[in-house]
Amino acid sequence: MRTSANRSQASIKLGPLIALAAVALGVAIYFWKFVPVERQLSAEIVAFEVTSERDEARNPPVRESLVARVQFANGGDESETILKARFLVSTNEDLSASRSWSPTLHRDSMLRDLKLSPGETITHTFIIPWTGREEARYFSDGSQVHLGFSISANDPGGEIITLTERFGHVIPQDRRIASSDHQLLVLEFPKD
Repeated sequence: MRTSANRSQASIKLGPLIALAAVALGVAIYFWKFVPVERQLSAEIVAFEVTSERDEARNPPVRESLVARVQFANGGDESETILKARFLVSTNEDLSASRSWSPTLHRDSMLRDLKLSPGETITHTFIIPWTGREEARYFSDGSQVHLGFSISANDPGGEIITLTERFGHVIPQDRRIASSDHQLLVLEFPKD
């Protein structure tokens, strides 16, 4: 008689355990399907400078470049891909006539298909050579040449989002950079 009583107690305890497991599975499926994934994808310009190198073999003997160091960060829960990132120069303040020079001539001014794992941070240096470039002739002496940065990535729905912001300007004189002014900036994609 005791044996059958113990068996009855064991089978009674198994029922609530199965119910608890079913509830836990239901909660896990709910969070997996319906709770949005946290997204924290950003690009931060951490440094900008006009570099100048002496090269006596050249005329003029100074080689200048625009250099921007950008830190890409994925603080979200899933891997992200930055489809395209560009360092831009433009005569228009709104960057509508933006140029990043030719990517075939100088690939450092553009970055494509950068994959970032959750929690990963990557720093990349973008360089636009200024001295001796034919494109520099398009910018008249004393005018402001606006500096900007553009970044594109997919949103959670699969649409491409492009963020473009201006962060400063340079003023050319006799095909060289006479002065520059800039503010460091952060571009952040929407979290949802």
